[in-house]
Formats: sequence, structure tokens, C-alpha cells
Amino acid sequence: MADYDAIVIGSGAGGGTAAWALSRAGKRVLLLERGKTFDDPEAKQDEAEMLIRMRPYEDRDIWMNEKRRCLYVGGVTGGGTSLYGAVLLRPSPEDFHPGKWYDRYMSREQWDWPISYDSLEPFYEQAENLYHVAGSTADPMPHIGKRSKSYPQKPEELVPISKRIASGIRKSGLQPFRLPLAVDRAKCLRCPSCPGYMCPTDARASSLNRCVEPAVRDHGLDVWTACEATHLLTNSNTQTDRTVTSVRVERDDSTVEVSADKVFVAAGAIGTPVLLQRSGLGLESGQLGRNYMYHDGALGAGVFYHPTGAADIFAKQIGFTDLYFGTDEFPFKLGYAQALPIPGPLSLKDNLPLPIPDSLARWMHARIVTLAGAVEDLPQSDNRVQLRNDGGIDIRHRFHPFDTFRSKFFKAVLTKVMLASGAQLAFGATAEADETHTAHQVGTARFGKDPEIAVLDPNCRIFGTDNCYVVDGSFMPTSLGVGPALTIIANALRVSDHILREGFCNAPWLLLESPGHWVRPWVVNISGVVGMW
Repeated sequence: MADYDAIVIGSGAGGGTAAWALSRAGKRVLLLERGKTFDDPEAKQDEAEMLIRMRPYEDRDIWMNEKRRCLYVGGVTGGGTSLYGAVLLRPSPEDFHPGKWYDRYMSREQWDWPISYDSLEPFYEQAENLYHVAGSTADPMPHIGKRSKSYPQKPEELVPISKRIASGIRKSGLQPFRLPLAVDRAKCLRCPSCPGYMCPTDARASSLNRCVEPAVRDHGLDVWTACEATHLLTNSNTQTDRTVTSVRVERDDSTVEVSADKVFVAAGAIGTPVLLQRSGLGLESGQLGRNYMYHDGALGAGVFYHPTGAADIFAKQIGFTDLYFGTDEFPFKLGYAQALPIPGPLSLKDNLPLPIPDSLARWMHARIVTLAGAVEDLPQSDNRVQLRNDGGIDIRHRFHPFDTFRSKFFKAVLTKVMLASGAQLAFGATAEADETHTAHQVGTARFGKDPEIAVLDPNCRIFGTDNCYVVDGSFMPTSLGVGPALTIIANALRVSDHILREGFCNAPWLLLESPGHWVRPWVVNISGVVGMW
């Protein structure tokens, strides 16, 4: 008998959610997390500790484009969700058919995802409920998927600077909406800094506080932190029909092997291909580690004459999606735009090309407001994650010229919006020169129907194995026009749903009509249905 029914490797959006779903369904689950749980309360809102010294971020030996880098990638329990901005937007149904927009840049077999938006839609709703999203279905959200029911929470009222930016968006002929945020309004302290910082009250929903901790408390989930899964061990050396029997783990200066009936890999778009490469799995298509993507961000910043208040209170409230599919004048796919918290004085000084005194940094901090736009990073085979001979990680990444072309247009739009909002000065930037802020990283183990061009099947099982799945952002064949967090969470619920439907369980189940609805005596299932038989 195996030690566990399932082992989940990685506690971020995909892994933490899958561990919760499986353990809640009665499984014996072990969650392995390379990072530690961040437990220094004084450092959680300290700019120097969070953004300059980068204490909660990735600490592996990573080389980006032949330069050793420390990336802004979550390296603590909860992964990226412990540090993200909590905007959980649905993508457009058209995002699942990228060939409509990128036919010149993709082969024909890549024009469609192997699943549709409709197949994920019920899991988007479950994910929004699970992460307790605050939003408004009455707000206009052109082009992207919308929730049919009310959100679990109503959004906060707009602060004055958000109202001003919303007015500028309207003056620019666009439609602002309140961002759907996975933030518990009752706990939130309205900190002006949010993304990149640890939440001091756990108001911001993470896989740690919404999934892992409840599963430990209520459903017997076992969690090992500060340990690293180094190899997946199989029952065969052949390239097909292998069963992953156990995971080799480095823990407390020793190496142990732990077995399970199912293994779920969720180590992120960097960690997952590295683990699979080291284990000799997922290599058949030649695509493992390739197509590493993160959004080519565009930034528009406005400097106002008077302090805006955004340096003192949470002002990440407004977004728009009118340009998601371009315009008549610019008929190329773009993505969403959103307000961002203001970088702190230390970050301003760290990112400016010339040194400035502290007093000027504080003056700017009080007066700058920013908008950011997301442009899809096209999948390119040469953008890849590989193991180095010395055991380090080598990443090669360059944005496609078409990405850069679109992000420059988006930058110009965002700066015009800032001027329409009353800024005295507006300037912008794009992401192609930044090799550390790898926001929204996905790809590297894409799913598909054809094992010759994909690493995973449509249910995210690794081709060539019968019991090993990937449930982080690695599965995505394209990067969408919104942040990937909600899609990763929803897909982890979908894959868990599929596994349970296959009969992976410890006790009899009654399968109801809608996805995810199983009940057994005294058990609450993934969707929250309670029942007896």
C-alpha cells in the first residue's frame, strides 16, 4: 500500500488548490513545498525586506539570458498567491482559440486549446467562490468572461484617486470597472502596498489561507515545507505507460522516498520542467521546458501636481478591457489594463536610471499613479527552461517582436489615460528590458491532444505516464490576455474533478449531474454540496 493516495508538489495556485480538493474528498494527501511559511510579521510590509532584499522570493540558482538573476517569483508556502495582487479575472472565450489572432505565429495544430472556455466555466465559478472574490457583475467587462451570479463579496467603494482615474478612462472613450479582488473586506487594512508584499492579516486570499491551512485543519492534509522533490521515480525505464511510484525528497539534510497512487506536479513554470527533466518524464514531444511565457507588460505613469492619496491607501481598484482585441485603428490583440499600487520610495530609487535623493523619492511617491496593461507573450520554442550541468537553472527568454510592437501601442494609450485623469506629466515603459519581474509566468509543459507536440493530455496527465499530472501554469499553451491565476485555480479544480470521476477514492461516491458534485456520508465535496446516502 502506498504511503499516500496523492502527493502534490508545490503549494501555489494550482498545487494548493488541488491538495485542498483532493483531501476534502477524503484522500490521504501529502503536500510538498520547497519554501518555508513566511512568519516574520514585522517584515511583511517592509519595502526593504520585501522588494529590495527579496526575502520571500525565489532563491534558486537561476541564470536568465546568461546572467545570474534573483527573480520576483514566490518562494514561500502559497507560492505566487502569497505575493500576488489578487486580481482574479476570467479570460475571454476567444483566448482558447489563439489561432484566430496569431495564425501567422503558430502552427495550425496550436490554433485551439484542447478544452474550451465552457468546459472551465463551472470551475471558474467554484474558484471565485473558494477564493471569496469581491466584484460587481453590473460593471462592464467587454470581451472577457463574466460571472452570471453575484460575486461572494461586493467590491469596496472607490477611493478619490480611483474615481479620478475612472473619469480619465471614460474621457478616453473606454469603460472602467472595479477589479474583482480576492480580498476579505472585513480583514483588509487598506495597505497602499499589496502586490509583492506579504499580507499582514491574511485578508488577501492565497492558496495557503484558502486551501492549505483549511485542509490541514479540517481534512487531514499533511504538509512538508522547506523540502525539495528532486526526482519522480517510476516502475519502468520504458518511455510509455510508466507509473510514478514515489517521490524522492530532500528534507532535513536527508533524502527520503515517499510513495503515492497519484502524483500532481505544481512547482511552477520553472520548477515543474526542471523536476520532470531530472526525472526523465515528459520528454517525448521535445516541448518540455519550451514556450516559457510571461506577459509583456506596458506601463503608463502619471505625475500629479498634488499628492493623490494613493501612497497612503489601497488604490488598486480600477481596470478596463475595451482594447482586449484591439481597435479599428489598431486591429491587434492586446489584453486587460489595471491600476497598480505605487512603488515605494526605495523601489523608485532602485529603478530610476539616475540616483535621486530620498526627499525627491518621497515627493514622487506621493504624486505618482500607474496603470499597467498585459500583452500576451507569444509561445516560442526557443524561450525555454533547462537544467544546467552544475545543477542550476538556465532560462532563455526574448519577447517576440510582435509582442513588443503591441506593448508600445498599449503604453501610449495608458499614458494618454493618465493625462486625461489630470496628470501634469505622463510617461511609460514596456517589459522587454526587465528580466526579473517575470509576472504571470506560464507554459513549459503545455497540454494538447497530440503527444508529438504537447507534454500533457487534455486532462493534464503527462503523456507516457498513467498517474502523474501537472496542475500549475505550465499547462497553458498561451498566456491569455488576463492574469493566469484564476485559470490555474479553475484548472486545478477541473483536473481534481476528473481524477475523482475516474474513481480515485477511498470510499463509495454518488456522482451527481453537474461537475464536481460527489457526496458520501458526512463529506462536503469540491463544490460545497453536502449529502448522505
